[in-house]
Amino acid sequence: MEGGKNRPRPALIAGVAFLIAAFGLFFFEPLLAAAWLLAYVVLCVAACFFPQTNFLGPVISRGRTGTNQVALTFDDGPSPSTTPAILDALDRHCAPATFFVSGLNAEKYPELIADILRRGHAVGNHTYRHDPLVMLKGYRTLYREVNDAIVALRRLGVDARAFRPPVGIVNPGLFPILDELGLFCVTFNRRARDAGNLRVLQLAEKILGRVKGDDIILLHDVKPRRPGDETAFAREIEKILAGIRRRGLDIVPLAELIGRETMSGVRSS
Repeated sequence: MEGGKNRPRPALIAGVAFLIAAFGLFFFEPLLAAAWLLAYVVLCVAACFFPQTNFLGPVISRGRTGTNQVALTFDDGPSPSTTPAILDALDRHCAPATFFVSGLNAEKYPELIADILRRGHAVGNHTYRHDPLVMLKGYRTLYREVNDAIVALRRLGVDARAFRPPVGIVNPGLFPILDELGLFCVTFNRRARDAGNLRVLQLAEKILGRVKGDDIILLHDVKPRRPGDETAFAREIEKILAGIRRRGLDIVPLAELIGRETMSGVRSS
């Protein structure tokens, strides 16, 4: 992925090809030319929901080590309802993780960010407010969301380099912003479809049923939405951590799995 900003985006190359083809078709069948251009638009929209295609820009969605290693990532926090319990479980299993946090939550709970770092984990940028519709908004809004999170984290001594878009959706305007701000995009390829801890039962079963080497696992670091699910959530995290090891897989830092530093360093705040 290094140097990706210097290579033309596949979407740009395809756009030029589609435009040339449509121009040629116009003289024979204008409606067919219009349909050809519409097909390109549909392709770009679809690529927003499948960032792993790298069509709109470079996205890391899994490791490439070829080994029995996986990385754990937790999105949307930190949260006093879940972060301490997650950190304790990670300690018990000697498992590293990366927490993709919102800038707003980081500012609300700086002590949790400090604890994440103190225990040897990494922190990534997950926008400032975690608006699930942010990729449908304009360039200035998206830039502000990414940059405000950078500012918030730097105030806490964190210089995050890895960015994860809310709900894993991208758009064409994201990648120039990441290039300008010195970030790169990381998504995931293994998740439990828990809808942000709305459904925490059987999290372990859903993850462990298909987990394999080089997986980037997505979990959530927010309070379960249904009353009484906090205990069940903690139990599922324990099952996941133990189950990964029983399957002969090692949990390694995300930076190690993808071969790229996710933070450029932690400074004293």
